Amino acid sequence: MKDVFRNLLNIRQQRRPAPVGSVPAVGTAIIRGDVKMNVTEPISRDLWSWMVLSGWRNVPVKNDRRQYTEMPDGLLKLLIEADPTQRDAVHARIMAKAKEE
Repeated sequence: MKDVFRNLLNIRQQRRPAPVGSVPAVGTAIIRGDVKMNVTEPISRDLWSWMVLSGWRNVPVKNDRRQYTEMPDGLLKLLIEADPTQRDAVHARIMAKAKEE
């Protein structure tokens, strides 16, 4: 009900990005804006640091009811296997695939 009321009166407030957390465990989810990705592979500290700089964060609450675009599970593996010099290009392709769906 509150959601409908806020939409009708256009009183939504933009949220600040979630704080940077530790490296996410396999089986959890990470978010970037309105895109959500399940962690299906272990993420190294180096890759997580790069992902944080790219805007990725751990999901800040246990029961997150926000609407996200779900990324297919295999896309994280592409990013993990990418050479560090090619991460930006691979990330751009992954985000483009997420926007298509």
